[in-house]
This record gives sequence, structure tokens and C-alpha cells, in this order.
Amino acid sequence: MEGAALHYACRQTNTPFIQIRAISNYIGERDKSKWRIKDAIGELNQVLLKYIDKLYKIG
Repeated sequence: MEGAALHYACRQTNTPFIQIRAISNYIGERDKSKWRIKDAIGELNQVLLKYIDKLYKIG
């Protein structure tokens, strides 16, 4: 739902945007002991570093 707000606000203001998300848990019973937030953040950081590296190599 947070992503929808980002898309809406950017579209309203003609602002370019990109959204990269990580998944820390599956849909189901709300059991926080099964959430893998640190892993999700680590993976997200790796993807962002690769993305930024490619952007700088292009420009």
C-alpha cells in the first residue's frame, strides 16, 4: 500500500520514480518469528548497490 501512494504522488507531479521492494515474510498467519527482515534488507541492499553501479557505468 505504501507503494501505491508513491506511484500516485509521483504520477500527479510528473516525477520519475522507481520502486524496489524486498519480501521478508509470506502471506499467512501473522507469526513474526518467521519473518526474515534482516535477510530481506540485506538482499535489498545488494540489489540497490548493483543497480547504482550500473547507473554510474552507463552515465
